[in-house]
Amino acid sequence: MSAFKRLVNSTATYALANVLNSAIPFLLLPVLTRVLAPAEYGAVTMFATVVSVLTAFTGLSIHGAVSVRHFDADTDHPRFVGACLGLLAISTSLVLLIVWLMAGPLSRWVEIPEGWLLIAVLASAAQAIVQVRLAIWQVRSEVWRYGLFQILQTSLNLGLSLGLILLLGMGWEGRVLGICVAVFLFAGIAIYGLQRRVLVRWTIDIDYIRAALRFGVPLIPHAVGAMMIAMSDRFIITHLLGVGATGAYAVGVQMGMVVGLLADAFVKAFGPHLFSELKSQDSSSGVRIVRQCAVVFVGFLVFALGYVALLPYFYPLIVGEQYSASLPIAQLVGFGNAFMGMYYVVAGFLFFFERTILLAKLTLVVGLMSIVLTYVSVEKIGVNGAAWAYVLVQILFFLGAWRLAQGVFPLPWRSLFCKRESFNVG
Repeated sequence: MSAFKRLVNSTATYALANVLNSAIPFLLLPVLTRVLAPAEYGAVTMFATVVSVLTAFTGLSIHGAVSVRHFDADTDHPRFVGACLGLLAISTSLVLLIVWLMAGPLSRWVEIPEGWLLIAVLASAAQAIVQVRLAIWQVRSEVWRYGLFQILQTSLNLGLSLGLILLLGMGWEGRVLGICVAVFLFAGIAIYGLQRRVLVRWTIDIDYIRAALRFGVPLIPHAVGAMMIAMSDRFIITHLLGVGATGAYAVGVQMGMVVGLLADAFVKAFGPHLFSELKSQDSSSGVRIVRQCAVVFVGFLVFALGYVALLPYFYPLIVGEQYSASLPIAQLVGFGNAFMGMYYVVAGFLFFFERTILLAKLTLVVGLMSIVLTYVSVEKIGVNGAAWAYVLVQILFFLGAWRLAQGVFPLPWRSLFCKRESFNVG
């Protein structure tokens, strides 16, 4: 099979998995928006946000280190995976201690009970384990296992949530409990699968732990910056407008994430293809990469604009009248996610050449800008201001990453306007 056909097949499989995986929450959305009040939906959103933020510190991007090391023939991959999981145990213990000591102030800030904050730490570690298993499937091009695992986890997550909310009347706690039970169970399945296929060796290797730290620690600012960009709006809206406004905003964001999910599906397939192109450079690979990236960028924009134009026709049917005012948020987030997909593509160059420190600096700077822009926008024009800030930040993020990638690996972008041009990447 040609490289192009493999790319198309992988993209189609990832897209199918992402569509099915995201279709399950969308099927649940009409139920939740009619059963949970905005304040309750906001509490669920804040819990999920806290888990995502904590993953930056517990997970230390070990799934990224595992993914990149797969292409290093000198690495003992099972030992490296074992070292990464050992590092995860240490980092989780430290984060758990810190959250326990600061549980009171944190609980008041995010409006989540203290006990749930401690559970969020453990859920973030479990999610990191799941990410490692998914990363190994991705680099080994086992796309069907990757997709099936995701879909089964989401199905259990939402099936439990429905049962706890509708049958036992647990409210927002039922949704959160469904999230936690599913991620803990599938983390256990992930470890069992790694062990069964001899993809992990439980030994302490200091050199590999140091390598994982060299990869992951510089990415903490990157992860924190990414969380600032993706999650700070929830904290700011909760602080300025209340958790009810956060719930309405979260519904709009979830509807706008359709573009991001499909962009993510494509990048998952395109990433290994890009790494292969970079590994086997030839005189024409630069021009080839540029043209492939340009097609991807245009595709993201066309899809985003089409989705934004069609969204008003079906939005009220999905979310109900209580949340229908969040349509502009969904449209803005959908458009902004086209640039998020472009960022994922150019960031691949920095990951391949292990220049993650540059990405970390960029993300931290843009993340700080995101907080300021979001705060000012929400103060001035209300909840929709957060969505406008999101679009601007995604554009800045893409342009910054593209500029850094050019510094690390210059590409002949002018060749897009030439009929023929060779490029030596030597």
